[in-house]
Parts: sequence; structure tokens; C-alpha cells
Amino acid sequence: MSDNIDYIEIFPWNKNFETGIDEIDAQHKQLVHILNQLASHLASRSTPVVLNKIFDELADYADHHFKTEEKIWRSYFKNDEWYSKHEHTHESFIDKVVSLKKEEKNKPLDHVIQEIISFLSHWLAFHILDSDKRMAKAVKAIEAKKSVEQAKAIAEEEMSGLTKTLIDTVLNMYDNLSNRTLELMREKALRKQAESELEASEERWKFILEGSSESVWDWSLEQDKENYSKNMGSLLGKIEKKLHNTSRKSKIHPDDILTVEADLQEHLNGKTEFYHNKHRVLRENGSWSWVVSRGKVVSRDAGGKALRMVGTHTDITERQLANAVYQHSNQAMFVTDINNAIISINPAFSRITGYTEEDIIGKNPKTLSSGLHDKLFYQKMWDSINTTGFWQGEVWNKRKNGDIYPEEINITSIKGANGVVDHRVALFYDITEKKESDRVILEQANFDSLTKLPNRRMFNDRLQQEIIKSNRTNQPFALLFVDLDHFKDINDSLGHELGDNLLKESAQRIKANVRSTDTISRIGGDEFTVILPDVEDTIYVDRIAINIIESLTRPFQLELEKAYISASIGISLFPFDAQDSGSLLKHSDQAMYRAKGSGRSCFKYFTASMQQEAQERQELIVELHQAIKSSQFQLYYQPVINLNTLEIKKAEALIRWHHPSKGIISPADFIPIAEKSGLIQEIGNWVFKEAVDQAKKWTEKYDKEFQISINLSPAQFQKDKTLNDWLVYIEEIDFTGSNIVIEITEGLLLENEPEVVKQLLEFHNAGIEVAIDDFGVGYSSLSRIKQLDIDYLKIDRSFVKNLIPNSQDSAFCEAIIVMAHKLNIKVIAEGIETPLQYKLLLEMGCDYGQGFLFSKPLPADDIESTFARTDFKCSFK
Repeated sequence: MSDNIDYIEIFPWNKNFETGIDEIDAQHKQLVHILNQLASHLASRSTPVVLNKIFDELADYADHHFKTEEKIWRSYFKNDEWYSKHEHTHESFIDKVVSLKKEEKNKPLDHVIQEIISFLSHWLAFHILDSDKRMAKAVKAIEAKKSVEQAKAIAEEEMSGLTKTLIDTVLNMYDNLSNRTLELMREKALRKQAESELEASEERWKFILEGSSESVWDWSLEQDKENYSKNMGSLLGKIEKKLHNTSRKSKIHPDDILTVEADLQEHLNGKTEFYHNKHRVLRENGSWSWVVSRGKVVSRDAGGKALRMVGTHTDITERQLANAVYQHSNQAMFVTDINNAIISINPAFSRITGYTEEDIIGKNPKTLSSGLHDKLFYQKMWDSINTTGFWQGEVWNKRKNGDIYPEEINITSIKGANGVVDHRVALFYDITEKKESDRVILEQANFDSLTKLPNRRMFNDRLQQEIIKSNRTNQPFALLFVDLDHFKDINDSLGHELGDNLLKESAQRIKANVRSTDTISRIGGDEFTVILPDVEDTIYVDRIAINIIESLTRPFQLELEKAYISASIGISLFPFDAQDSGSLLKHSDQAMYRAKGSGRSCFKYFTASMQQEAQERQELIVELHQAIKSSQFQLYYQPVINLNTLEIKKAEALIRWHHPSKGIISPADFIPIAEKSGLIQEIGNWVFKEAVDQAKKWTEKYDKEFQISINLSPAQFQKDKTLNDWLVYIEEIDFTGSNIVIEITEGLLLENEPEVVKQLLEFHNAGIEVAIDDFGVGYSSLSRIKQLDIDYLKIDRSFVKNLIPNSQDSAFCEAIIVMAHKLNIKVIAEGIETPLQYKLLLEMGCDYGQGFLFSKPLPADDIESTFARTDFKCSFK
């Protein structure tokens, strides 16, 4: 590039454009460099020969790059639609550029080149950030042994959400940057050309004689008098007085005064043909103006001493700023000096902010601050300005009338001839209408206007995102297709207005039965979908479906009319029932029709196996209801032994279900279902009262300090009244809380819910002790253990099972015991089955133990016979 051409970057390269594939990144950089060269020559008004030469270079290199890139992509995506689409973008790019170039027959070449540059900047930024980076991410995944489809899914996920927002932001920024930079540089080139021509003309015609329209001064050095034509006044008189060490203060900037004096003195001494100097002058309002002072000695005595000098002062601050772009732009602009004081504004600034020049000149831009941004926001802004010389972003500012509004603003630092920043230019526009328009467009495009739920478009996007997430986390999710039964009858009989009201109320009822993280959408007239992420089992799905159906069967009050409907729900599970969004939705729809065919007001799973599992689960829930009514539950008790004395000091109550046809059913098989179906409350109440009644008998008959341990499900804490009823029951039967130990899980400690803390503290106030069951397999916090005043830690049987000397399990058990004793907490070891385990735990100082070594869980009568036979001591020695 020629030395007299200023190189500009309408497309600044940064790391965000790197794909991670070195060969492609190197060629992208070269393309960007040639594009910037073309823009620089266009801005500098180079000749058509030069412009065509650089354009040909750009076209040739683009063709070379496309071939290289297609070769790389073809090696990974051969016969894949991604490759064919990518190849097509290259072809369409070439067609577009050729089409634009042909316009030079009808338009000036520089206009054609400018259109090409604008198109190239946008196309290249989008192509790199979106298409190439997407392909590159997939390549990295393929190289990491992922299949092509998996790699594409990973790339799609990484390029969605915040990344897509970033791409849109960068594209908008680069569009603005390229167009504005090009306009400003072309303006600068035109201005420089005009100034050069003006200066040449002034020198030829002794410009001082042409300065009648400027501030003209006439200085008689012999008489020390000065005359000037305008209010600016002659600065030379002040300079002269300064040279003679007078006390009058100069208005010339302190950093410029020496060069002004030196240039003047050289001309007075006859060393220069003209006097010429550019310097800063202090205005009345306290700001600094740039002026150009020109002059010539027109009279000397015989000895060459200057007698008279005439010249002009030109305020170039106004000339630089008062240009067409600045004055007539719809975009607001203001300029600040190095002290961040506003020195100039354009009319658009006043229109947007309400501030006039008299209001704002000399003020800091923070006058506009709305107070909505914190210090960190402005710190990051200034970090960018000080390090890169540029910042762009969205800011909420305040008008003169107090209204707060959003604006998109670019701030650029401008350096002087000495390479130091001497002022900054800010360009902004009010985006209030744009944001409102974007909001309306977004709402119309993605939300149902009637129910305000996501529409089919957003549903499809959410469903696709959930598939990507599920593939990454290996966590299944469920899709529910909800169709309102008999809605058409309601709509036809009561009218569309009331039908719409019913749809809105139905949407709210469905929404009330799911989590905030679930997605509910209206995809058709009376059709809704629900996406349930992170489904560990279908118990939760069953419950949601049942709750939705029950809520929709309640009567609807539609003005003076009551309406009754129901719902049929089809359920499909990803990835079991389908691998893509279309198939998953189709299968849910098919399952919904099976539900309608089964009598409506029910739900059906897509697959026969899932349907069978759901039916068995529903049967088990029905049988649990019957078990409660038919007294099919029985409590077994496992003794808890004092390891030092072998005394039976406690017993843990364990529920057993004697099913009339299936025999004994383990708690592990029915307690989770009871928790999720809500039956745990009724079962838990029965266990508590049964265990407390038995414990009261034993304390009266054998040992008044004997304790019964009762397991408490986390689900039972959701019913505060139930737990309070237990305390009332203890009082009713005249039993003491100190004879009861409530066992909770570690997971419950992590739930920092006020009701949990409140209930545990109420247990303590009643004398009931609290034990943490299965300690060591969760993530208990020592601070929470201390806060909740825990009485016992029960070492999980998984650590006792393989307990041998000098093992990790041995070290872990000993660490728990030592830690617990330091906190004044006693320790119970579960699952003791061998004498060695007993011996090791005794040596560690463990307080209590339970397990088959001492006794398996037994019915109350068998435990009681053991008490009588062994004098309340364990027979193990």
C-alpha cells in the first residue's frame, strides 16, 4: 500500500473470528486484509486502475480460499447436507459479487466498490462467525470420536442461545463500523484534498489578501498597535506582550505557547516566507478551540527589521465539526476534550436529549446518566476505550425532561498529530421504538396471542434444544400432548368468545401443575404440549398427567355459564420413543389418540412397555390405598446395641407390606411410589403412631430410657400440620419425646427450607432426638449439622460392609466417629455382620451398632421375647 494512503480497518480482526483450524484462519485474515486495503483506497479516492487491481486480487484470493475450505469440509462431511449448503453459500457469494461489479456500467466505480465492500463485510463476518465456526466445532467433535450427527448436534447447541445473540450483535456492530468508518474516511480525504487545494491557492495568491472573510489583523510593530476586524481579536499582540514579559495572561494553551512564539520569531527574523501556526485558544466558556493563524511581514526597514505584519485567524474547530454528516445526521453526535468535557454537539443530540448547546457545552457526559448502570458497567466501558480506543454498546440515559430511554452508542478516541488522544467522538441513536418493535415482533413470532404461551414455533425450538441437552447429559425427558375433550362442542354452543376464555383458563390450569422449568405451549386450537425435562422415572410424569386431567375436569365458570371438559394426554419419552423432534411429537399425538379411544380423560404412553409399567404402577397405588384400609402393613424392629455394654438401648422401626397375593413387598419397591403419589403422609402417620404405641409399652415394661427410631421421608416435611399432629399425639398418650429418635436423610440437610429448620427445632423442643441416616453417601454440611443440633450420625452400611484393618473404609469410619464426638454427636454403625467389624468399630470408639450379627429385624412379639430372655441384653459375646 502506498505511503500516502491511510490504512483503515472497516473489518477489525480479533480472536472471536478464529475457527481453531489454522489454515482456514490464516486465509480468513488475508481476505480481511485485502478487504481493508480495498476500503482504504476507496476512502482515499484512489484511481479506478488501483481499485480494479485490488478488487481482482480480492476475487482471486476468495476463489482460492473457497477451494481450500471446501476440500477441508468435504473430508469430514462428504455427502452431508451441511457440505452442500456450505458449498452453495460460496457459489451465491460469487454470483452476488459479480452482479454488483457489473453495475459499474450504470454507476460510478467508487459507488460500486463501496456496495461491494458493504456486502463483503457483512457476508464475511456472518460466514465466519456462523457457518465456518459451526463447521469447525463439528470437526473438533468428529476428531474427538463423535459421530457426524452427534458432532452436528453439539455444534448446533454451542452456536445457539447466547452465541447466536453474540453473532447478531457483532454483525450489527461491524455493519455500523464499516459504513461509518468508510464515510468518515472519505469525508476526511475530501476535506484534506480541499484543504490542500485551499492552502496552495492561498500561497499563490498571498492568502492574507483573501482573508477578508476571516478575522483579519494588522499589527504595527513600530508603534506597538494592533487592529482586528472581528471579536476574536489578535493574539499576536498578546504574544508580543508575553515576549516582553508583561503580566497580562495569554489565552493560548500552555502546551502551544512556545511553538507559537518560535514560529512568529522565525518569520519576524526573515527565516520563513509566511508565518503559519495551529494552536489552541481558551474560549469564554472555558473550552479550548483550535485556530490556524497565518500572517506575513509586509514592511521592513533598511536593516530588515519587521515594521508591519498582517494576517488572519481561522477557527478550524468549527470548520472540522460543522460538516454535512455532522449537522444533518439523524444520529446524535457529541465531542469531548481530553478532560471529558463536551465541546460540541449536533442538532440530533438536542432533538434526542432535549439539551441545547447552552445547557451542555463544557459539561461531563455523565450529565445524561440515568443511574441504571453500576460502577462496574462504566469501568468496563472505560477499560475498552482506554485500551482499544473504542466502545460500542447499549446504554440507558436520561433526557433533560427526566425521561429514561435506551440508546445504541459508539465512542471513538481521536489522536492528535503527536499520537496522543486529544478528544473523543460519540455517536448514538434512540432505540426506544426499535426495542418496542423487537419486543412486539418477538412476541408475535414466538407466543400465542390468546393464551400468551409459547406457540408452535417456540415449542419446536425448545423441543430441539431439549433434545440437544438430553444427548449431552444422557438425561431423558417427556413430551405430553394434551388435547381438550369436547372443546368443539363448547365452542359451538357457547360461542367463540367464551371458547377463548375457556382456552385461557385451561392454559393457566395446565401451567399451575408443572414446574417453572417446564415448557407449556399451545400448538393448535385446543392442543397443548408440555416438555418435562430431566425425567428420572415415569412416576413423576404420571403424577403430572393425572394432575392436569383432574384440574381440567373441574367446572369452568364462563360468565353466566358453567362448562365441563376433560383432557386426553399422549406421552412419549426421549430417547426411548424417538430420536428427533418430529417423530417424538408424532408419537405423542398417536398416544393421545389412543387415550381418546380408551374413553377420554386419561393418559397413554406411546410404547407398550411403558404403558405396561405405568399400568402396574397405577395398580400398585390402588393396592397401597387398599393396604392402608386392610391393615396389610406391619412394623418390624431391629435392635440398636450399645457396643460397649451390649445392651439393647434402641430399636429402629421398619415397615413391611404383607401383600395378599405377592407376599412381602420391600419398602424400596413401594416407598418411592408412596412419596410421589402423596400416600406417604398417611402411611407415615400410621408408622409413627404404631411405633410410638409399641415404644410406650416397652418403656413401661422394660426400660424407661428405651428409644424407638422412626424414619422420616423428606416428602413428609411438605405437610407441616402432619408433623405437628405427631407432637399432639405424644401428649395425648402421655409419652415423652426423649424416647423417640427421628431419622432423616443427608439430602434433607441441603434443603435450606425454613419449614425444615423450623420442624427439626420443634422436635428438639419436644425432647425428640434427630439422627442422620446413611451418613457418608451424601453431601452433608458440617455447619448445617451443627446448626440443626443433630444427635446421632448413622454410618452407612456400605462403609461397614468391607471393613477391615488399615482400609479406606476403616479410615473413613474412624474419621466420622472422631468428628462426631468432637461435635458431641453419638455414632451408630449400620449393617454390622461379622465379629471383626464389631471389634474394629468398638476400638474406634463407635457408640452403637445394628446388624444381622446382633439381630435381624423382627416383629414386636419376637423382639419382646428376646428382651425377656436376655435381660434386655444382646446374646452376642
